[in-house]
Amino acid sequence: MRIPLSILCLLSLPAILPGCILLEDGRLSGPHSRMDCSREGRRPVREHAGGDVWGRNDPDTVLLFSAVRFPDDYDWQRDTAYGSVPFELLLYRDFEPVLTLQYGPEACFSPDPARHHLLSWHLYTERAADGQTRIGRDGTELFRFAGRELLVGLQEDGDDLYTLSQPGADGGFTFRRNGTLLLERPDGVPFGSLADPSCGPTGALRRDGGQVVFCYRSGRSLFVVRDGQQAGLEPPRSGAPVLDIKVVDGKPVILQSPFRRSTLSEGRIWPEGTSYAVTGRFVDFAGNTACSYLDAAGSLIEQILCREEAIAYHSPEATFAIAARADGSLAWYGPDGSGLEPGPVLFPSPSCALAAGSRLLLAFTPKDKRRHPLVRYGRREIEVDLHGYISSVGVLVSQPAS
Repeated sequence: MRIPLSILCLLSLPAILPGCILLEDGRLSGPHSRMDCSREGRRPVREHAGGDVWGRNDPDTVLLFSAVRFPDDYDWQRDTAYGSVPFELLLYRDFEPVLTLQYGPEACFSPDPARHHLLSWHLYTERAADGQTRIGRDGTELFRFAGRELLVGLQEDGDDLYTLSQPGADGGFTFRRNGTLLLERPDGVPFGSLADPSCGPTGALRRDGGQVVFCYRSGRSLFVVRDGQQAGLEPPRSGAPVLDIKVVDGKPVILQSPFRRSTLSEGRIWPEGTSYAVTGRFVDFAGNTACSYLDAAGSLIEQILCREEAIAYHSPEATFAIAARADGSLAWYGPDGSGLEPGPVLFPSPSCALAAGSRLLLAFTPKDKRRHPLVRYGRREIEVDLHGYISSVGVLVSQPAS
């Protein structure tokens, strides 16, 4: 069975497919708007954790972040004894530690930031050891399976937990429910991961129409999987590179390059209900590079975030970019201007930032041993008293009490 696609046509005009979404005759129209990309940002408000860190406008917003803490006398930045020094994995809610996990030989977690995942109110973890992969929640092992794999998707469904994992960088995946294998493809490569900001906290797995869905490629063939049942997708006729596929409002949407005036790389689809936005790195024919986004609302006008290699973070209210530079500094760009931490700093994973409404939530750890990890939320910068590093961040909006 072949399923027709909705094609997001960032293509040259002759390659536009019948029935695809046209962007003003195959190109973006309207003026180009460049955000402030200067190195001079607004001076943040720096304070220690404690008190009402959100202010009166965010009474129901809860910040979550995970962190790794080492003994005070251990130089974790050199980490010459990795794996043999005890550590603690912590979960914070609004800067208060609510969970502290002591590492041990049977632990279902490791200090690797790529294996810490904040989903709902929980800290999910993974650890590959002794030829097995262990999956845990809040320090309790849920299940384990044979092989050393890395999670690329997590999805809760009542008492069930769906996982999508890869055994290595060369491809292949396994799709499981509560550790039981539902689908395995040794040559399949999923679109998205838990380190991809456009996928949100569930990574490559999404819920659509009450089903758990994901998309993958195998060679030149494309597929969508719904609750473990796969179906082939109608291949794009243009043959242009496929950058991303996500199911939006029941329909698989494909993102391709090149664009009429630019080559698009690292393009991502950001679902927003029945619509979506697009981010990526645009390179024009003159070789100029820009980290930009296309806002799904209105006429899809390209907005330039910055002109350096950066990771984009998007919400329906605002779009940001973060650039981890080779010299160890960290720059960020957004609607209110830009900022720079001269560093050097540790920004271990894209999961250490997100677009929280109209504000950027960002966590990083200065390598200056006299300083502590920092969390930025909008213009606020809050220091966390911790000998270690922050490994991931999240935001939840709780429902007010009735």
